[in-house]
Amino acid sequence: MEVSFSINGKIHKITPAAVPLDTSLTTYIRDYANLKGTKFMCLEGGCGACIVMLKGVHPVTKQNTSWAVNSCLQNIYSCHGLDIITVEGIGSKKDGMHKIQKRLADFNGTQCGFCTPGMVMNMFSLMEAKNGKVTMEEVENSFGGNICRCTGYRPILDAFKSLAIDADKNLLDACKDIEDLSDIKMCPKSGNPCSGKCSSLLNIEKNPMSFTFDDEREFHKVYNLEQLFKIMGTIKYRPYILIGGNTAHGVYRRSTDLKVFVDISSVEELKTYKVTENSLEVGGAVTLTEAMEIFTKVANENKNFQYLHEIVKHFDKIGNPALRNVATLAGNLMLKYNYLQFPSDIYMIMETIGAKLSLLSAPDDNLNPLNPSDFVNVSMRRKVIGKIIFPALDSEQSFFRSYKVMPRAQNSYSYTNASFLLKFNTNKDSVVDAKICYAGISEDLTHAERTEKFIKDKNIFVNEVLQQVFEKLSSEVHPDAKLPLAADDYRKNLAVSLFYKFILDIAPKNIIDTKYKTGSAVLKREISTASQEFEYIESRSKLYKKIPKVEGEVQCTGETQYINDLPKQHNELFAAFVLGDKVNGIIKNIDATEALQMSGVIAFFSAKDIPGINNFMPLCFDGFNYDVEEIFCSGKLLYHGQPVGIILAESFDLAYKARNFVKVEYSYEKEDEPIYPTIREVYKAKASDRLIDIPKYFIQAEKCGTDRKHKIKGHFEMASTQYHHYMETQQCVCIPSEDGMDIYSSSQWTDTAHVAVAEMLKVPQNTLNFFVRRIGGAFGGKISRHAQIACAAALGCYLTRKPVRLIMTMEDNMRAIGKRFSAISDYDVEFDDTGKIQKLHHHYIQDQGCSLNEPVQFNTSVFIKNCYNIESWDVTTQSALSHSASNTWMRAPGTTEAIAMTEHVMEHIARTLGKDPVDVRMANLTEDSVFKTMMPEFVSNVEYKQRKAEIDKFNSLNRWTKRGIAIVPMKYYIFCVGTMHGTVSIYHGDGTIALSTGGIEMGQGLNTKIIQVASHILNLPIDKFVIKPSNTLNNANDVGTVASVTSEISCFVIKNCCEMLLERLKPIKDENPDATWEKIVDIAFKKNIDLSVTFMYKEEDMVPYYVYGLSCAEVEVDFLTGNMLLKRVDILEDTGESMSPGIDIGQIEGGFVIGLGIWLTENLVYDQKTAELLTDRSFNYKPPGAQDIPVDFRIKLVQKSPNKFFVLRSKACSEPPVTMAVVVSFALRYAIDAARRDNGLKDSDWYTLEAPVSPDKIFLMANNKIQDYKLN
Repeated sequence: MEVSFSINGKIHKITPAAVPLDTSLTTYIRDYANLKGTKFMCLEGGCGACIVMLKGVHPVTKQNTSWAVNSCLQNIYSCHGLDIITVEGIGSKKDGMHKIQKRLADFNGTQCGFCTPGMVMNMFSLMEAKNGKVTMEEVENSFGGNICRCTGYRPILDAFKSLAIDADKNLLDACKDIEDLSDIKMCPKSGNPCSGKCSSLLNIEKNPMSFTFDDEREFHKVYNLEQLFKIMGTIKYRPYILIGGNTAHGVYRRSTDLKVFVDISSVEELKTYKVTENSLEVGGAVTLTEAMEIFTKVANENKNFQYLHEIVKHFDKIGNPALRNVATLAGNLMLKYNYLQFPSDIYMIMETIGAKLSLLSAPDDNLNPLNPSDFVNVSMRRKVIGKIIFPALDSEQSFFRSYKVMPRAQNSYSYTNASFLLKFNTNKDSVVDAKICYAGISEDLTHAERTEKFIKDKNIFVNEVLQQVFEKLSSEVHPDAKLPLAADDYRKNLAVSLFYKFILDIAPKNIIDTKYKTGSAVLKREISTASQEFEYIESRSKLYKKIPKVEGEVQCTGETQYINDLPKQHNELFAAFVLGDKVNGIIKNIDATEALQMSGVIAFFSAKDIPGINNFMPLCFDGFNYDVEEIFCSGKLLYHGQPVGIILAESFDLAYKARNFVKVEYSYEKEDEPIYPTIREVYKAKASDRLIDIPKYFIQAEKCGTDRKHKIKGHFEMASTQYHHYMETQQCVCIPSEDGMDIYSSSQWTDTAHVAVAEMLKVPQNTLNFFVRRIGGAFGGKISRHAQIACAAALGCYLTRKPVRLIMTMEDNMRAIGKRFSAISDYDVEFDDTGKIQKLHHHYIQDQGCSLNEPVQFNTSVFIKNCYNIESWDVTTQSALSHSASNTWMRAPGTTEAIAMTEHVMEHIARTLGKDPVDVRMANLTEDSVFKTMMPEFVSNVEYKQRKAEIDKFNSLNRWTKRGIAIVPMKYYIFCVGTMHGTVSIYHGDGTIALSTGGIEMGQGLNTKIIQVASHILNLPIDKFVIKPSNTLNNANDVGTVASVTSEISCFVIKNCCEMLLERLKPIKDENPDATWEKIVDIAFKKNIDLSVTFMYKEEDMVPYYVYGLSCAEVEVDFLTGNMLLKRVDILEDTGESMSPGIDIGQIEGGFVIGLGIWLTENLVYDQKTAELLTDRSFNYKPPGAQDIPVDFRIKLVQKSPNKFFVLRSKACSEPPVTMAVVVSFALRYAIDAARRDNGLKDSDWYTLEAPVSPDKIFLMANNKIQDYKLN
């Protein structure tokens, strides 16, 4: 007996002898089928990098169906009889690309490219499921489960929306210029564009399957209830699991004690549905996607099931499409059954509407249906949820609504879920029955039972009655105060405000005061639009032109290679860190005996096994490295998650399993030594031993003004740092070589790791060969931190003489590796009537984490002035040492918080004076500032004053929905350090050219710009050039790819190389004016002219310069939930003469959206007692998604200020936009102020708005009062 399936048309057959039970579809595709396009990241269905498409026969309809899945959650043994389509199966550069792949590449919808195959396959699956006919709305709604850290999503959505049946004309016009059918893969049968590999297995027999593995675990796949209960009869008392979609693993990790696995996803009786006059019966194994289709059909056909439309809207917010395609109704309910604290939307909704669950313990059971609340108290041993029975509800007298309030728009856990059902008498002036239900408040609360009883026989649409109901409800709701949940006072008040929102929605419209009406609605996001404005310089056709990225097509076909895509080596071992978990504990002993007794576990290494220096931050880099940071902790544990050693095993899964059996014993110097997880705890405790003055970066006032009529004090907090969230985690592959070791590292700066590994192993540097072709995102997180991973992997390789692959999981990456520097500041400022600062004292603290390495104040101290006159400013600074991983560079490090702190002061001054913040900013500019003209022009161009007036009018007319608007300027100092090499080699055989620099391509478009410059200088077509990887031979001692400038540095290097080559070739060209390039090269070769050139850039070659920018943001906020919409963003950025406008626009959009994460959605929460990071997974750490970006996103490049100081008059562009994202927090403050005024607070009542400004903080800052929850 064997499991059979196909991958891209090729039949695969597996048995337990060859493939372990725990093998996921991702692992099989990558490690057995050797298809590396499908990526490997979060391993819990939260990032979308692993999405593939499945095709199969539906158990009930017998129709061929297709659906997207997160392959990391799909067990390979559940794939029997399925066709699996990966990104390689729909197109390639060699055989032709699918139109989806081509369109995404042409729209510049890729940057690092790591997420791209998942994006492509999600769109491909959507098109297949909808028979090629999708709408723009469906496209925008389908990418909630796909995370892209680089692009800001806009070009991805535009590319895919251009394939919609209602595609916007602007998108279609853009396609006309770029579509080339010669690159499109055509079907040999139909002659039409290919839609993927043809099916191979749709007629396979579906017989029950049973397998027993060497560890005595069992896997069964069944197709009907008789087969299911036959297996259930053999289980006895062994722990088992019924598998529907396996999506629960993305919430709670599956028990390692399970012995029997039964796949019931194809059981026909559990996939059916039946409609009667009084009920709808839906099988327990029906997926959420199928349920939504069923509900829509039934609701459209029967008025007494109209409420199902509301459930469909709610289900659409659960998870993401790839999860909903396999997650089942019964599976969600069983998750609630096994974990009562789980805030199940489905359980809550079923309790509200009075649904019943029919349980089966045999094929022909007819047990009495249970309420969901009874179901969680019965034994489910060897039982299954057969069906869920939904009642008919009189749509004239029964009103149902449900709500899901989340920290971001899609694919997120909820702060609180709520669902309400009121049944009225005929006159609708008395409540006959009430159901008021919640999830996410507390484990014990589903029904607000006392309020449900109180509300009966009352007219809920009378203000006095409503107030009594709210008071009763408020007294009944008592949230659990558990991290990382939102504040309990938020969830308590949210429970009441959601019920008020419900009442506003169902109340007769004629009794509701107009100003309250918008409170009834959930914010609705329109289909997004965007514009990009730049100048096209016709005379320079190969440069200064928007072109697709040179790697874009191979990224879209999944053919790009990242570190973990390197072929598996003979005798290769997999490494996993063992992480410490007792902060302040001193390691007494590490016992790996139990782990090493496991079959396939090879070795454990710790600090005592290091032959050289136990430090991954070499002190020779004395400008940034001041402290030793141990590769493996040898003494006192500095933070929760600090590596103490590595396990080496024969597989990835085994290494991560075995590391849990390594025992670490600690002792303690002091009893109850304080633990400070973040800067906030250090600051509040005034822990002087952990606050270090950095006088080098103090700023002293030169002279102060005398018109000090006004004085204020304030406080700023950006205390939650930001995780880099590179899609490719930290990883390294080390391979023994004849001269030492070849090291493939996911690195922005190989020089640091080169030195660190050599010092650790006590070997010469020239025996270590580093190679980097590209990395899957970095954002500064791989400048220095990658060295720890390289050292650990290299140690394993050195001591075992075997190849070692260290691939960090997302959880380990978040726990062990440092993040963005956070900041807290206090200021007191004196100013005149115009808002011009007369005297300012500003003291800021930055969180270094557990070491003082990489002090970021060298940036902060420069950028804190932004574009203002600082002659009257005193600025002092300290570094805080906390019990967290040593923080490190992240895109716009120091600069982001510096500009935010200063702009915060400007906002405070404006609010105090009652002036427009733009006017205060203008009053504080330096006399020669470009913003003297640039800002007024921007204000005019974005129609700021008109829009602000409209917003003020809107706010005056609407009590619960408010809007806000703000503008922020940005002056960004660009400078370079170090040296960098570049090489250009011309091949005499055909005249093609290879380029290489020390710059690392990580999504910023560096390679594209290099080729454009080379093409421009040599006057050759772009297809003449290729980029070769960086390595420590050609790029020895090169500076890292940092600070936004490496693209320009690399272009400078290549420009000089090309000019040197032209000089060498000039005599030949002069002698042969009509000769082709190829002929000139051939002649040069025969004359022994050197056709290879190397050039080294040094920092003296560049004069520092400034980048200028402005941003304007408009928001809309629902103050009954705290949720917001980013309605419009305008960004104006000075790019000099942009060498590649398409690339630069992508960098600006992507950088701004990373900034949005800081100010809106990303929150790192630590346990206050242990310093454990509690938000360490895609499940609970939420970067912005596709529906969190601006609805209207407008970018304009200023190209009238050529940069005379550097290469081809261009400017760096990727870090400045991150700093401008703070504008959103000020727009939110504008809206919050309007709400606070309605709630009786004054503008002079200044408040600290901490980042991220998430819905809970927005809601609480508004200071809503229950007494104001009225109808009229």
